[in-house]
Amino acid sequence: TKFRSSGAGGSFLPPHFSMEAELIKRFARLFRGLDKAYGTFDITEKAANGKATGKARIVREPRTTATFSAHLIGEQSVGIVPINEQNQCWWGAIDIDMYPLDHTQLIERIKKLKLPLIVCRSKSGGGHLYLFLKEPVNADLLQNKLREIAGELGYADTTEIFPKQIKLVLERGDTGNFLNLPYYDHENGLRYGFKEAKRQLYQSFLMRLKNQPSPGRTLKTF
Repeated sequence: TKFRSSGAGGSFLPPHFSMEAELIKRFARLFRGLDKAYGTFDITEKAANGKATGKARIVREPRTTATFSAHLIGEQSVGIVPINEQNQCWWGAIDIDMYPLDHTQLIERIKKLKLPLIVCRSKSGGGHLYLFLKEPVNADLLQNKLREIAGELGYADTTEIFPKQIKLVLERGDTGNFLNLPYYDHENGLRYGFKEAKRQLYQSFLMRLKNQPSPGRTLKTF
């Protein structure tokens, strides 16, 4: 599927793109977070070990459909701050910062432990392990649960946990830390999810999670 963007502040209107627009809206809904700002990352160099370097910055404005469209076609990377204005989260992630990372082995370990995590390759070749929830929870509860899971997987000392903050003071301009989303340049890029340890196409990834999302659960069910 080819996505077309009308620019960072544009809209996605042509009727023959209705299916594409619906997929983009689904992607945006899956990665709900702070509304008033989002992040982006401009890659300037990629090392031999796969680690990408560049400049991260915060864009202090709401996201639009065109923002996500630009991400998916590879025009501009988007990162989302998982903690929202109510200090709650619909999702969180364990960011494994190891290079190279054996994603197949990691997926097998997750399956063995029966953890409801969705594994995606990060921009630098590491792993983002997403936990999607059926209802929002306080950021501190999710952060603690993800730390616990990271330890269970054996990555307690080599990970970052998102959300990084458990409370934002909006009055002083807090925006929190963002996580770069998967499927940047979804047709040719290297940020993608996995299905049975193989690269999963963007459309298949969304179908897998379409029921907001299929493997989602409340923290009480752990």
